[in-house]
This record gives sequence, C-alpha cells and structure tokens, in this order.
Amino acid sequence: MTTQQLTNQQQIDFWRIQAFNRLEELIKKIPVGATPHDLLIDSLIRAFNRLPARPADKPAYAGIFGSTDPTVGRVKALNQLKAARVNLTGALNDIDAVIDDLIRALSGLPPRPATRQPYAGIFPEVRIAVLTPEDLLRIVPEARRSRVVELVPHLNQTMIEFEISTPLRQAHFLAQVAHESDRFNALEEYASGRAYEGRLDLGNTQPGDGVRYKGRGLIQVTGRANYADCGRALGVDLINNPQRLADPDLACRSAGWFWSTRKLNPDADKDDIRTITRVVNGGFNGLQDRLELLTHAKQVFGLS
Repeated sequence: MTTQQLTNQQQIDFWRIQAFNRLEELIKKIPVGATPHDLLIDSLIRAFNRLPARPADKPAYAGIFGSTDPTVGRVKALNQLKAARVNLTGALNDIDAVIDDLIRALSGLPPRPATRQPYAGIFPEVRIAVLTPEDLLRIVPEARRSRVVELVPHLNQTMIEFEISTPLRQAHFLAQVAHESDRFNALEEYASGRAYEGRLDLGNTQPGDGVRYKGRGLIQVTGRANYADCGRALGVDLINNPQRLADPDLACRSAGWFWSTRKLNPDADKDDIRTITRVVNGGFNGLQDRLELLTHAKQVFGLS
C-alpha cells in the first residue's frame, strides 16, 4: 500500500472536519460577555440558515435564538454547528470563507490572503493511506469480497472524517472493527436484542427498546441513549430509523464516531492494543484475534 495525496475534494472534506473541531474548541474558550467574535459567529449561523444579514444596530444573535445573551448564543450556536457540519459538502464556498475568518480571528492569526483558498495555511495538506478491497482482504482474508467492496469506500471516508489518518491509527482501527463485526459479516448483532429490554443504563426506557436499539454498526452501538448520541453527531435520526445504523455508510461512520468520542487515536499512536480493546470491548475478549488482525494490518500498511 502506498500513502497518497488526497483528492482535492477529500482534502476539502478533511479540512472541514479539522475546522469544525477547532471551532468547537475555540468557541468554548471565549470569555464570558460580549466580544467582537460573537459577530462572526452570528454571521456564520446566519449563513448556514440562509438568514438575512444582521442589522448593523442589532447585537449578535438578535433574531436567531430568542436571546441576545452572548453566552446563551454561543451555546446554541455550537449546537447548531454540530448539526450543520454534515450539510457542508462539495466545493469550497462562502461559508467556508466565514469559518476560515472565524478560526483566524479566534486564533489570533492574520487575515487570509485574498489569493489563498479557505483553510490553506491553517491546516496542512494531508497524505493518507487509501485502502483498496485487496488491502482489506489481505488483512481479513476470511471476509466476503462482496461485503469488502461495499465497505471500503465508506471505511476510507470514515478514516478521513475522524482523523484516523496515520498507518498505525488505521491498522488499529481496522483490526478492531474486523473483530467486532465478525470479519465484516455482521453489521448488526446476531442476537435479537431482547436481553437489553429495560436496561436503563442504555437508555432503554420504552417497551421494545431492547430489540429496536440492539447493537448495530462495525463497533456495535447499543441502546436508545447511544443511538440518540450517535445520531446527533452524524446528523441522522437514528431514534426513528434505527435500522439505518446497519447500512454500510453508517456502520462505518458510527464506528469512527465511537473511536473519536472515546479518544482512541492517542492510544493507537502509542500502539496500545490492550487499552483500545478494553475501551471497545469492556474487557479483553478476543485479544489474541485482535492482535493477529493488527499484525496483518501492520504488514499491509508497511509497519512491519
């Protein structure tokens, strides 16, 4: 496998992921009280919602959230940005320019030169190992080729989206999802889910929740509460459409969401399969198999 430069669209998508993550961090650090940054945040929310520009005599967030309290406005803006990020697709546009301006302002960076596209100069260009079906079959030779062909584009997009962006991170991620999904044969768990009925720790409060929200995805998301959290993060209504989590795209993206929210990239950077397995599994079940899959993945990625 060779490490490749991302296509232009993949690079833009990757920068957008980094930009939204950076924005969330920076907005949370804004001190209490009104600041000039609130005007830029206001402009961004208006652009996403296709609202008219803020009247010059109105404070930030006026007419958007029903409050002009900047602290309230920032919290609500962050929630909207989390939902809106999945809708920012395709070529660079005016919203990207506003996001770039806001990141630069919050970071104390000089304004973007007119000749430079948004995000260039803030985030470096990325090189990433792009997986092929043949690569994945070398890692998991027992997998069905038809399933592998179906999953590979979504696995590549997921690894870009959730910054699983070095060969070592990719090797650990693929080893874990291959084990958890029974060599990619199971995009939802084989059991009915009745065992989860009434599990308040999973948020299963309604009759039928156990079966309705049984484990789905390459790293099985289980329970009403986890479906709700995952759906909010991915911009999909999983409460009313739980079966969507077993579709190839969301089966992969939900695994990336799990990996990211549990902050497993740093553990992968340390080559710490025990910690990763404990977080993914809750213990060390199947550790030897995960180690063997990791060995295969490292060979494919040129790490051993």
